[in-house]
Amino acid sequence: MQDNTKRITNGMLMIALFTILLTVSIYIPLVGGLTALFIPLPIILFRLRYDRLASLLILIISVMLSVAVGGLVLVPIALICGIIGFVIGDTIRLEKTKLYTFMATGLTLLLSLVLTYVAAVLLFGVNVVDEMMSGLEKTQEFISATLVDYGELPENFQAQMNDMIAFYELAIPSFIIIISFSIAFLIVVLNLFVVKRFGYDPPKFPLFRNMKLPVILLWCYLTVMLLPLFAPPTQGSTMELTIVNASVILRFLFFIQGISFLHYYLNEARLPKWLNVISTVIAILLSQLTILLGVLDVGMNIRAWIGRNKSN
Repeated sequence: MQDNTKRITNGMLMIALFTILLTVSIYIPLVGGLTALFIPLPIILFRLRYDRLASLLILIISVMLSVAVGGLVLVPIALICGIIGFVIGDTIRLEKTKLYTFMATGLTLLLSLVLTYVAAVLLFGVNVVDEMMSGLEKTQEFISATLVDYGELPENFQAQMNDMIAFYELAIPSFIIIISFSIAFLIVVLNLFVVKRFGYDPPKFPLFRNMKLPVILLWCYLTVMLLPLFAPPTQGSTMELTIVNASVILRFLFFIQGISFLHYYLNEARLPKWLNVISTVIAILLSQLTILLGVLDVGMNIRAWIGRNKSN
């Protein structure tokens, strides 16, 4: 009886915390951007202490209460955050690695966003992608009109803008994937940091500076880059869609690899830790060079050269 009473009390506490975090995230713009990343935390904490069935019940009640906070509009947000919290808590209870937790969270978020998009189109006739592209076109028209008024419209400006909009439209799937996994990474890192403060022992990521992408990704990248030269895809075809999205994702991965190499070098050189921050900022500004550095790191194993020079 005492165990059931304690479980109910903890459940009510987690439901209240979930509702508070959801409310703050929606109605307080500046603070809400941060608290939104912690909405899954109550479900994580409850799942770490109790079984799946009880955790799912708390999740359902929390989602139902979100209707009282902001109506049916908040249900998708509450449901996505609740499911993510359940997934993170469940993977920790199963003693999975942090990388496994991250991948499971990223896939959960990605699938949830896709299903939410489909539901919005089918049920409400709202197409977020079309709205975004319409916004880009209006921005293009505004910039063009402004440059015409000042008499500084560059040659072929309109064609370049049209090509850019067409590229963004094709690359939307890859952008969604990158954004989903980036948000998932933040959610996992921040929430597991808090979980540790509650006395739990969550899994840890391998050191970022030791990250090494598999060589097969380099061959995939080279194939994606060279394929259009030998077999130019038809505009708007499935092949073009695949090439564009594959190139965006692979370039992002090699960009991360390049930053990892910089951190590795700074650590091997025993330079101050604050240089990691500066090097990351510079890497972002010089993203093309960072991608090239990531490619060289995977393809030529330049880290071995650093170790050899250090030993000599």
